[in-house]
Amino acid sequence: MTLQQTAEALMNLDPKIAETIVDNLKDVINHEINLFDTTGTIIASTDRTRIGTTHEGARLAIETQQPVPIDSEHEFKGARHGINVPVMFQDTAVAVIGITGKRSEVEPFGNVIKKMTEILIRENWDHVERYDRRVRVSNLAGILKLRRHDESLAAYYASMLRVDLDIPRLMLVGRAQTEDDSALDYNDLYEMYHARFESFKTSFFAFLERGICLFIDARDERRIPALVNEMSADAKRILGVPLIFGAGRVEESSSLYWRSYDEACSALEWLSFDQAGSLMRYEDMDLGLILSSVPNDNAAQLVEHVFRGLSEDEIDEYQRVFDAYVRHNGSIVHCAEELFLHKNTLQNRLNKIADKTGYNPRRLADFEPLALAFLLRRYLKR
Repeated sequence: MTLQQTAEALMNLDPKIAETIVDNLKDVINHEINLFDTTGTIIASTDRTRIGTTHEGARLAIETQQPVPIDSEHEFKGARHGINVPVMFQDTAVAVIGITGKRSEVEPFGNVIKKMTEILIRENWDHVERYDRRVRVSNLAGILKLRRHDESLAAYYASMLRVDLDIPRLMLVGRAQTEDDSALDYNDLYEMYHARFESFKTSFFAFLERGICLFIDARDERRIPALVNEMSADAKRILGVPLIFGAGRVEESSSLYWRSYDEACSALEWLSFDQAGSLMRYEDMDLGLILSSVPNDNAAQLVEHVFRGLSEDEIDEYQRVFDAYVRHNGSIVHCAEELFLHKNTLQNRLNKIADKTGYNPRRLADFEPLALAFLLRRYLKR
């Protein structure tokens, strides 16, 4: 932002911010305090009746960038005795702070109040600038995750943010590890995550919908596991639940970032189902690569075909038996021990699965479609 833009923005200092500044200063000295904008108009004051009035002394302080005393020798229309001190920001007078009272009493406070006001305005400006950057990053991220996006608009935001879109990056998508995250406010994590990303000079992140999206420079890829663990722990501490992340593969430029984003979303969906840690990379999804690519309608058709005529409770019971049978690699003895069943009872239940579905879990040709149907059923319920 240029100095002219900075001055113009601060000329329109939010009255609420101006009031906050005055409130912070009024306890320092026992005198009336006025805050003027660059037109010489009071926008905040300890005497609210004076808000909106204009004073020549304040205008002169802006023009000369020098303190302007007001006493019997230096009278200005509409002004009371005291001193008006210009408030500087980036070598530009952006406001005037006025102290009302005898010149001999208030003049010694002028420089102190000026410095305090400059600090408060700088803090406010830093806050506004961070918020503006956050909005721009969010807009850029929202564009880049789309397969068909306006590249000129992306380039515009990138130039404002000084983001190089030709850097190879991979995408991470994260969300809270909970069934209902609608009550969570991810914004509570922003400042903490912003601080963590200060060392990632060419990587950035944004909150999108109900989650977080990370654009990681390929050169920072080795740092991802540690970053994910830290961010997940932060969320656990602040929100009460950890975050889980899906990661896509590296893409060479922004025109293909959307592909890494889609892969990251698939990996995240599989991780939320599989529940194997806090990070899932797309290339490590193994069976998930197939299941996540099956259209829901097709998955539902297979489930209906295998379990046609069975109640949900019956399927749940058969799945409990089948899953234990798989965990123990087909061992009747160990499976029966886990389920607290006699081995003959277990064999009867396996036979019942075969009778009811037409797929015998002990026949290799039947095992695969049966396992897939059970898995897809669970996946559709995720």
